[in-house]
Amino acid sequence: MSDFTAYPGLTVENWVNHMVIESVEQFQEKEALIAALKIIALGEKDRLQGKGISAADSRAQLLAARQSRK
Repeated sequence: MSDFTAYPGLTVENWVNHMVIESVEQFQEKEALIAALKIIALGEKDRLQGKGISAADSRAQLLAARQSRK
């Protein structure tokens, strides 16, 4: 079954057949990239609205979180 993911296939959408011209792996990689780009865009939007924090504050928050886990 794992070999199946490497080949394009046929999908059905609204009862109409569509040829998929990318493998399942390519599709998953593309979807992951789109999700990452959306997160980056949301971060940029927050930054432009002044909702961000400085790099030093971010490092301090990460350090505090790590120390609280110990």
